[in-house]
Amino acid sequence: MTSPRVLILGGGAIGSLLAARLARAGQSVALAARPHTAEAARRQGGIRLVEPEGEDAIWPVPVYPSLAHAWEEAGPFACIMLAVKGYHTADAAREIREVGAEGVPLLTIQNGVGNEEALAQALPDSPILAGVLTTPVQVLAPAAIRVTRPSYHFGLAPGPCGKPWPPAASILSQAGFQLTQYQDYRSLKWSKLLMNILANAQSAILGYTPAQIFADPRLGNLELRAWREALAVMRALGIRPVSVGGYPLPLAARAVQRLPLGLMRPLFARFIVSGRGEKMPSLYYDLHPQPRPHSEIHWLNGAVARAAARHHLAAPVNTAFTRIMDALLRGEEDLAAWEGHPERLLASIAALEEHEG
Repeated sequence: MTSPRVLILGGGAIGSLLAARLARAGQSVALAARPHTAEAARRQGGIRLVEPEGEDAIWPVPVYPSLAHAWEEAGPFACIMLAVKGYHTADAAREIREVGAEGVPLLTIQNGVGNEEALAQALPDSPILAGVLTTPVQVLAPAAIRVTRPSYHFGLAPGPCGKPWPPAASILSQAGFQLTQYQDYRSLKWSKLLMNILANAQSAILGYTPAQIFADPRLGNLELRAWREALAVMRALGIRPVSVGGYPLPLAARAVQRLPLGLMRPLFARFIVSGRGEKMPSLYYDLHPQPRPHSEIHWLNGAVARAAARHHLAAPVNTAFTRIMDALLRGEEDLAAWEGHPERLLASIAALEEHEG
């Protein structure tokens, strides 16, 4: 039986990984990426994938410089997997409509919350599925990636419309992903948000590694407080944390909510250091080497802050992280004035708490 033809939109780390592993499994897959990624793939004959076990191979994935090019030259496709940043979701939905692909099932593997709802509103005839991938991937060059840890867990859930697309599970399983299916996409995506916000915004603002953040009790406590704020929002929304990628998030959530920060901080520090202690997180690269025009902060800490405001909950840590990142991105604040100055960050949060109080 021929596998459904899949188009992956977004040629970053996750999109390239999905494309390479689907091609490796003999599935029919194409990738729509930026022109320089498409050109690099053309020159080398596909997507280069370096696995932790030492395998280094180029998989013959056709890569097109846009969704329109892919649809015109190789379409139609049975499914689109969306691996772009949250701030490109609206543009992706517009491009899907323009090529006449509304109604094609969409699987979004994007960080943060709100993308599923935005897609469902923009493309009401398309079944929307939510996906979470916890594989750590490093971009070596355009069309070249390295998996840094062999963890191929994939979470999958029907999106806002509740319509499943059964072939998705088979496609992902055949590509070697350990699949877990969930009933509530909000639980899946908010649980992944808990993982994504940990030692992320602070690293970007202060220029510290996650290990450095947890080495300072004051900064480590801020991370746990940000979690408490996110968990309070989840309770208000009726969303329960779920285990994702083998991580016992429900247990961690209960402990963070009930136990003293001083007791929990060393446990989280060990988790961070063993996982990515010296590796800079994603938001860091939104500000370094120079600020970009967009950031996922608004789909992560910003989503917590907005939901907290709607439910009249206090969220000073997530709010401060979002406001400072936003000011730095807009050039309203000087990055040099924040890097290596945790006292300024702590004072800003204290001032916001006093104002909200």
